[in-house]
Amino acid sequence: MLDKKELAFIKRRKRLTSSWQKIGIAMLTMLWVLFLWLFIKTPYLANPFFVSKALKNDSLDKSIIAMSSLFLPIVICLVFLTISVFILLGFSIINNEKKYLEIIDNLADD
Repeated sequence: MLDKKELAFIKRRKRLTSSWQKIGIAMLTMLWVLFLWLFIKTPYLANPFFVSKALKNDSLDKSIIAMSSLFLPIVICLVFLTISVFILLGFSIINNEKKYLEIIDNLADD
C-alpha cells in the first residue's frame, strides 16, 4: 500500500508531533516567565495597575504622554495573550495531526 518514501514521511511526522508537547510547554513557560519578569522588573511595560497608580500619584515624568503610558502595558498584555493563543492553537493542530497519523496507520495495517 504505502511505499518507503511515504512510510518515512509518516515516521518523521510522528516524531515531530510527539515532540510538540515538550516544545509547546517550554514555549509557554518561557513566554510567561518573560511576562512575569517584565511585570516585576519593568512595570511600565507590563503592569497597567502600576501605571495607573503612577498616573494618580502624579509621579510620572510630565514629558510622557499619559494616554500612551496607560495603553502601553495593555498592549503588551494583549501581545502576550495573542502569542499564548497561537501556541495553544499549535497544541490543537498537533492533536489533530496525531489523529490523522493514527488513521493512516490503521489504514496501512488493513
